[in-house]
Amino acid sequence: MEFPVTRYGLNFRLVVESDAEFILDLRTHKKLARYISYTDNSLENQINWIKRYKEREAAGLEYYILFESEADGPLGVFRLYHIEGDHFTAGSWLVKPDADELAAIKSDLFMLILGFEELKLKRCFIDIRKDNTKLVRYHTRFFRQIDEDEHNIYLDMDIPAYEHKRKYLTSILHE
Repeated sequence: MEFPVTRYGLNFRLVVESDAEFILDLRTHKKLARYISYTDNSLENQINWIKRYKEREAAGLEYYILFESEADGPLGVFRLYHIEGDHFTAGSWLVKPDADELAAIKSDLFMLILGFEELKLKRCFIDIRKDNTKLVRYHTRFFRQIDEDEHNIYLDMDIPAYEHKRKYLTSILHE
């Protein structure tokens, strides 16, 4: 897949170093940071992380996507990582708190299309903090829980579950 890609009224592109400040703002936002791993509030560290990520991207091991709209600018990010064999992990999914709720649905759908259809992978894994109840409710409609620990639940999705979710989300978007 060639980036940038415009789909569902959003522009999806690979993250670059100049996105570091936006990403850092998302990752250190009081509401959003409750549900993700700790992020040092250092712009220099974020830029360095992106530099190292670009090496993994070049090797086809990871894709960090920023999505934006023409009217509102950057709205959020997500990553496909641990791309190995026939599976991948989807995560680092953050959407600006004031973004239209449909932006989250559109980015979730595109994230799965990228993994299952473009990269031709057969299984997706995610982990969610247990106290992120809204996201747990959303994802457990389509993903199967495979494990849990004190803080997280671990889920996976195969191709039939992906096809079911894609049909459902597409109906919401009236595609």
